[in-house]
Amino acid sequence: METTYRIVGSDGKEYGPATLEQLQAWSKEGRVTAMTQVFRSDVNAWHPAASYAELGLAGGAGPTAAPSVAPAPPAVGVPDGLGEMHRRVTSGGSWFYWVAGLSLVNSFAALSGGNWGFIFGLQITQLIDHFARETGGNAKAIAMALDVVVAGIFVLFGVFACRRHTWAFIVGMILYRLDALLTVFFQYWLGVAFHVWVLFSLLVGLKAALQINRTVGGTRT
Repeated sequence: METTYRIVGSDGKEYGPATLEQLQAWSKEGRVTAMTQVFRSDVNAWHPAASYAELGLAGGAGPTAAPSVAPAPPAVGVPDGLGEMHRRVTSGGSWFYWVAGLSLVNSFAALSGGNWGFIFGLQITQLIDHFARETGGNAKAIAMALDVVVAGIFVLFGVFACRRHTWAFIVGMILYRLDALLTVFFQYWLGVAFHVWVLFSLLVGLKAALQINRTVGGTRT
């Protein structure tokens, strides 16, 4: 069976499987450097590209045929499971999208006169909608605009968090924790439980992002 490769690009995404010839071509294009994390099918672990002699990225050695059995030398300080850590980052960061989207659904329902909603939304947008319904007039339009702004901020957190920008996780968690305090104030305990779960998921994503940034040398703060 032909040996194949997968890499973690500079954007934090995985590419492959690719053949040795494709990987050598990517190297010439600058997409693969000596520190690029590479997963070779017969090694079953992530290592810097410089660890594989056939890629010709260690000391200027030319590429050679990939060995079929012998594993590459272990990379000190490079943990296995890099792909799993990327999954945790994406899974954690995606919660910002869910919170933003379902908050807008709740707002639309509330401002349309509905009496239903999801527990996943933000308490601050529900508070804005409550005051708008009590006030009447143009207040609903203003409330909806404010809701869109708040949701948009959380969408931006999601975009940057999924790209391993740790500041997006940290600032987003602080704001969501403040929203959780509002939920506690109104004694909406089911909403409190959900806030705790989301904060835990975001923390898992943040830890994974920090670990990846330390491993691949691409710290994003």
